[in-house]
Amino acid sequence: MTLSTRKILLKKEVKAFIRINSDSAFQELINAGEFPKGFRLGLRLLGWFEDEVEEWLINRVAERDANHD
Repeated sequence: MTLSTRKILLKKEVKAFIRINSDSAFQELINAGEFPKGFRLGLRLLGWFEDEVEEWLINRVAERDANHD
């Protein structure tokens, strides 16, 4: 996958994707190192690669499943 083919999500899209409404809850995940850090697209604009967000979610489900064995 090349950089030009990776989809970039903005904060609002990431929060919708992972079903978090609260800005503070989202920031806590990032500050705790539990969520991929975004990258700067502009002075106040951050982006995340969709595949990295999806991988994070897949890993969270895998953690859940591993704890239920």
